[in-house]
Amino acid sequence: MAPLRHYITGDFEKRTVFLPDKEYGLALDALVKGCADVLITSGAGPSLRILLGKRRVEPQPDWWFVGGRTRPGDTPAEGAARNVKRELGLALDPARFAAVGTYSFVWRLRAQAPATNGTADVSTVFELHLADDEAADLSPARFDAEEYADAAWTRPDAVLAGDYHPALQQAVRDLLARRAYGALRDAAADASAGAGAVAAAATAYVAWRESAPTDGCKVRFEDGAYVFVDPATGAAAPRPATGAAYWARWKLLADARGAAAPRWGLAVLGLAAFVAGRYSARG
Repeated sequence: MAPLRHYITGDFEKRTVFLPDKEYGLALDALVKGCADVLITSGAGPSLRILLGKRRVEPQPDWWFVGGRTRPGDTPAEGAARNVKRELGLALDPARFAAVGTYSFVWRLRAQAPATNGTADVSTVFELHLADDEAADLSPARFDAEEYADAAWTRPDAVLAGDYHPALQQAVRDLLARRAYGALRDAAADASAGAGAVAAAATAYVAWRESAPTDGCKVRFEDGAYVFVDPATGAAAPRPATGAAYWARWKLLADARGAAAPRWGLAVLGLAAFVAGRYSARG
């Protein structure tokens, strides 16, 4: 993802305003909220874990990010840092929050009356990576019991294979793709790294990019499970394909060409992915 750029026009002055429930409900009917949500991580490689909270309240009474809405004048990273401090008591530098992606959410239900009017968000999701000693103190007890029923450190592959909201799964895929791009960038910048190291890093990067569905989807949360829905007909639909079949076909084709050809192809792929990422990062 390209770095987020925050533009200020004029001498904007931040204000703290709290709306009464009725006025806030009307605002939810009229506006799309800007949110900053966070995938809190610890460890690396096979030991990578993500901290999720299981919410009690609408609009998402299930496993979800830590986060919430931002305030006017905040950068998205400042909003993310504010939300982490509010929810977990961690006061951290916004520079530690790395953007993963931006997502659009529309919810049928909300906590504020009338609940069935729903709400809509545009959320920038960040990764906050914690050192082992920082993560050790994060337990379900740190979460607000009125808002969260539970919390757990979860493996990324468990999120991707489990029955979690597809937006959360997509953010985890994008998180892993961002991490894979970082490994590719480091390998390409290392003068001592050979083409094999760049190729291996490129393989991982493209695999995660190709594994991610390109479109959003519609689901219903019924009896604690996600049912995918055809937006046109309202009928139940299969879970969207992730592109894994494409990646498997590509690998089989490369293997069929023999040992030398795949290494050459992967080296070219690594260079192409790195250049594309560099230009993407420049916006």
